[in-house]
Amino acid sequence: MIEYDYKGIKVEVTVEMEQHDYEDAGGHYRVRFDKNVKVRVHFWKFVVEGNFTELAYIKSTLNFFMQCYWKRTSKEGSRIELSKSIHHCHENPFVHPLSLCFMARQKNRKHYLEISLYVNGNPSGEVFLDGQEVLMLDIAIGKAISLLTPKMMESEDESGEKKETEASEPKKSPPIQYITSFDH
Repeated sequence: MIEYDYKGIKVEVTVEMEQHDYEDAGGHYRVRFDKNVKVRVHFWKFVVEGNFTELAYIKSTLNFFMQCYWKRTSKEGSRIELSKSIHHCHENPFVHPLSLCFMARQKNRKHYLEISLYVNGNPSGEVFLDGQEVLMLDIAIGKAISLLTPKMMESEDESGEKKETEASEPKKSPPIQYITSFDH
C-alpha cells in the first residue's frame, strides 16, 4: 500500500492479489497470481478513482504550474496564467455537483497553486501550495499513475462464446545486441 496525505489531499494505492489455479496444456497444475491495483486520489470530498484521464489532467496541471514557476522565479511580479477545473456531476439529484479548481496565485512576490473544492457552487475546501509542495504532490500522483494496470479482457471466438485463455510457457525472445563501436 502507498499512502500520501498532505493538507487534505490523499493519494492511496492498494494492491489485491488473486490466486488462480489452472491446468496447462501439458496436464500440469499451475498457479497464477493476478494483481488488482486500486488508485484513489482524494481532494477532500472529490475522489478520482483510477480514472486515467482525470489523473493525467491533474498531473499535467501540476507540471504546467511547475514549469511556469521555475521560469517566473527570476522575474519579480510576472504572473502565471493558470485556471483549470474538473467537474463531477452525478445522475442522482440528491448528490451535489463537485468542482475541483486549480489556480495560480501570487502573494508577496511568491507563487502558489490554489487547489479548491466547490460543492454545489459553494467553497468546501482550499489549500495553497508552494513550489516544493506542488512537486511533492506531482511525484505522488505520478507514482500512482505509473502503478495503474490495464484490465484483462476475455476474448471471444468466432461463435461468440468466451474462451478461456490457456497459459503456456512464455516465448523466449532473442537476446538484445548492443552496438559498442562503429567500423569505418
